Amino acid sequence: KPMTRLKNKRPDVEVSAAKLITDYEADEKAANDTYLGKVVEVAGKIAAIAVEEGKTKVQIETGNPMSMIICELEDGSEAGSVKAGDEIKIKGMCSGYLSDVILVQASLVK
Repeated sequence: KPMTRLKNKRPDVEVSAAKLITDYEADEKAANDTYLGKVVEVAGKIAAIAVEEGKTKVQIETGNPMSMIICELEDGSEAGSVKAGDEIKIKGMCSGYLSDVILVQASLVK
């Protein structure tokens, strides 16, 4: 079945990048209950923007040098004029935690 676009959906949870990673590091199961499969809006500073396999990925700093929030932009979404060092809000579907928290179908929040 086709994925619904998240761009126009209201976030289920709004959180800072630092709190999101801290919640997962403290208790992954509880964090999954809060975030997994939900539309999460994250505020933070861009560490880097990379293109891998045709997908644009925005990496958000968390305060932990070992962990990032990786936001894979929705097809057709552009990183636009944002760059490393910018403070942004971005929302996407939380797909889990593997030392980084992954958000898919992400889009920048204006």
